[in-house]
Amino acid sequence: MIWPRRKKLQKRHLKGEPSTRTEAFACCPVKNREVLEEEVEGGAVVLTYPLVIRPWLAAVAERLGLRSREPLTRRLQLDEMGSLTWSLLDGKRTVKDVVDFLCRRYKLNRREAEVATTGFLRELGKRGLVGLRSPHEDNREKST
Repeated sequence: MIWPRRKKLQKRHLKGEPSTRTEAFACCPVKNREVLEEEVEGGAVVLTYPLVIRPWLAAVAERLGLRSREPLTRRLQLDEMGSLTWSLLDGKRTVKDVVDFLCRRYKLNRREAEVATTGFLRELGKRGLVGLRSPHEDNREKST
């Protein structure tokens, strides 16, 4: 007996998530307001941000007496290129603008700059340090 093959379910995009590469590069990276930035010697930037702990893990740690009441923070020191990219994230520049700037500044080819920038932004996004605002959100804010 031959079993019919099921079509693989495609990943559904979340509301507001860019669906194409062009839309993703048109988004504006926005810094998290809870992140503190500090410039150290040599022009590097150190980011201090609150650590988010899953509620069930926090409850277990509290019951075992391993958790104090003060909030936990993490620090992340950026290199020269990361510090420059962080300074470019003003909520007005798009990802494409940041890539273009890095291409000119470090004389990279377009693909290298795209890979480096998107990887950096993805890592910052995983840590909750940046988010992406779509250009459609900007238009809605201006019209209200």
